Amino acid sequence: MSELRRILVHVNDSPRSSEVLRLGAALAATHDAELDAIYAVEPAPTGAYLTPEASTIAAQLTLEAEQARRDAATALVQATARELGIDVPLQVVRGDPLAGLLHAAHAADLLVLGQHDPKQPDGVHGGLAGRLLMGAGCPLLFVPYVDWGQALPGQRASCGERVLVAWADKRESARALRDALPLLARAQRVELVRFGHAPHPDEEPQPEPLDAVVAHLKRHGVTASATVRLTREPSIGERMRRPWTPDAPVAEALLSHAADSGADLIVMGGYGHSRAWELMLGGVTRTLLHSMTVPVLMSH
Repeated sequence: MSELRRILVHVNDSPRSSEVLRLGAALAATHDAELDAIYAVEPAPTGAYLTPEASTIAAQLTLEAEQARRDAATALVQATARELGIDVPLQVVRGDPLAGLLHAAHAADLLVLGQHDPKQPDGVHGGLAGRLLMGAGCPLLFVPYVDWGQALPGQRASCGERVLVAWADKRESARALRDALPLLARAQRVELVRFGHAPHPDEEPQPEPLDAVVAHLKRHGVTASATVRLTREPSIGERMRRPWTPDAPVAEALLSHAADSGADLIVMGGYGHSRAWELMLGGVTRTLLHSMTVPVLMSH
């Protein structure tokens, strides 16, 4: 079983980057891993100006604004590191944030990043998560922008103590399961859940695929329970709604089951095709990226 040796935390212009960094630091301490932060955001747009003088002034203002953003990110990382009593090296990407993050992620065991909040500018494009998922080559741990840690009054936020693994008999699920083994080995409770439609009465019963997965985890010292949830077929009216995807009921059922079971981490495969990442992300993947309520670890 591979171990987590280097955890990379993405920092952007959102003040919630501090919470993302805290989670990365907690995981690094648990797994005795190296922790690094990387600041990567979209550069400020430049426009066309009527005179050379106006262009020069605008360019200077843009440079000053960019430096102010970098200074704010550096201050946030330093303040969080001081509070935690640790040292967190910070790499600043100048230019394309996707290229910088992919380059750094290729030499990391886990990339921790915040879920994109469409209501709060954070300096990154909303589609960055999908592109990273397709190309990072390492698992991604998304921290929701909702106050997931406040769901249980009087209790501290946790991540990885009660893990829900969403299973489909596909390569992406197998990859996510293997990538999550270091976390599963330290979890207090692991539950595998599979969603599917009820079999037709004329169909012959097939072996439950979760049985093999439970046995596989046991070989790695992980005791897991298994749950099979049957989802209903969507109605014609639901199919005609916009936006709607065939997998939407599965995503909703997964989030509901996570809430009912008190899960503090969801592990799942990230489905999609790199050449058409924005349109071809699987319905469950897209819905979870937009609507997660607890941290989600995804692998592609």
